[in-house]
Amino acid sequence: MKKKDKSEIKKNTRGASFKENRESINIKALMNMDLGTLKVKFSKSFKRINKISTPEKKRKVIAFDMGSSMIKIVEGIYYKEDLTIDRYITIKTPKGAIVDGEIKKSEELFIKLGQVLKENGIKAKHAICTNNSTLIINREILIPKVEEEEMDTVVRYEIQQYLPINLEDYILQVQLLNEEEINGSEKLNVRVIAYPEKIVRGYYDFFIKLNLKPHALDVNYNAINKFINCIDNNSEYEYNPKDSVAFIDMGASFIDVNIYKNRNLDFTRMIKAGGNDIDEILLERNGIKADEIENFKFKNIDLEEPFEPINIYVREIVDDWIEKIEKIIQFYKNKNMGDEVTNIVIFGGSSKLKGIEEYMTTKLGIKTRRKVLSKIAFKSNDDSKPIDDFINVIGSVIRL
Repeated sequence: MKKKDKSEIKKNTRGASFKENRESINIKALMNMDLGTLKVKFSKSFKRINKISTPEKKRKVIAFDMGSSMIKIVEGIYYKEDLTIDRYITIKTPKGAIVDGEIKKSEELFIKLGQVLKENGIKAKHAICTNNSTLIINREILIPKVEEEEMDTVVRYEIQQYLPINLEDYILQVQLLNEEEINGSEKLNVRVIAYPEKIVRGYYDFFIKLNLKPHALDVNYNAINKFINCIDNNSEYEYNPKDSVAFIDMGASFIDVNIYKNRNLDFTRMIKAGGNDIDEILLERNGIKADEIENFKFKNIDLEEPFEPINIYVREIVDDWIEKIEKIIQFYKNKNMGDEVTNIVIFGGSSKLKGIEEYMTTKLGIKTRRKVLSKIAFKSNDDSKPIDDFINVIGSVIRL
């Protein structure tokens, strides 16, 4: 079997641009999922995303990482490979306002974010959003090698064989990964992402209500991919980017395991677990007040300390996370004929637990480190706070 590597095939990982004209609001025309230059057309089809993009205008954007527990916001500009971030904002998500990536309480969220934008004097009008959801479907499939104009029909047919979904309810995007020759027949290996239309519509309408211009909708693993290529590209690697490296976002409700190889996404899975599991234990067993939990976790919990009861409780939770992460990594290894994950990079709220890097390294047998983001890697006009938690949202600002 002959295979052309991804690096031989030009492609773009940019983000799905929302169409700003609301006059014919076929939502399938609004989303370019940060995977291409897509100005998605009004149709049931998709655009291939491995094309060279046209130059973007220089524009300041306001970008949101919409989590179920926290929302991270940055204001900045990405232009001609030059990234400037002017502002970093973190706010608590109103309870139940965002569930599994979907806006559930639009009015509460509108009041909260409207107030935050006003208080911080945000002037940018073009809005970018990044998130993740178990409802977003990500699959690699093999299709016959066909001409570009036939891709729509072929991929839609093939994906329907793989996934028992109503394609009318999803926006499809496809990314060419490589070309293969199997038994003398040429095939295309593509990644197909199906994004629920109702989630896209929810964010589009929400940003319009905030008097913002919806510009792009991203997915977190793609935002991280751009971060790796454009930010980490200028820093010293503690790992070889040609190796398989897992970037693990340890959020409140979900742990996202994203494996990259040769600076490209190779595999992604979500675990329904996260920092909220620890919060519940602290509320139940220690009576910690809800508004004090975050501070308590990072000051008092130490995974390397063996005897304190609270550390024992938390270790049991973390052990469950690690077991699930290990299964994902093993599945990846089996799927890729023994391809080993050589390093793990963790970030997000729970990555700040004392001793977690050493604990995960010991348990998994894979070097694990927490991602520390230096402002030296790009221009930053706000030096007042650490920015390690802003990886997803900074990546979403980058338009390739």
